[in-house]
Amino acid sequence: KGKGWGKAWGIQNLFGKGFGGDFGKGKGKGKRKTDPEKTAWIGGLPENEASVERNKALVEHLKQAGECKFVKIGKTGTGCAAFTTADEVATAIATLNGSVFQGVAIQVDVWTKKEEA
Repeated sequence: KGKGWGKAWGIQNLFGKGFGGDFGKGKGKGKRKTDPEKTAWIGGLPENEASVERNKALVEHLKQAGECKFVKIGKTGTGCAAFTTADEVATAIATLNGSVFQGVAIQVDVWTKKEEA
């Protein structure tokens, strides 16, 4: 029985569902957002329709502008997209702001935290 529990715990940590995994993931996401030059603000998406599938599809949509690493859109229909370089963010803003994604015109802009303060 001891082996069985060990495997289950290992799998939980691998997928980030264990207590330790969630804590680690939270720290990781916090660090990602600290580079605003490589992050674009995304808006204009429908509220309360956030899903992993939509985020993955949006990553593919944003890859037209460069190497989009991840997208995180919340329930408000706004969020952020991380790129590998600041140039890719500028390209995304120039080419994808106003583009149609899943039937909705999305907004792509610079990532600033000044609006929240």
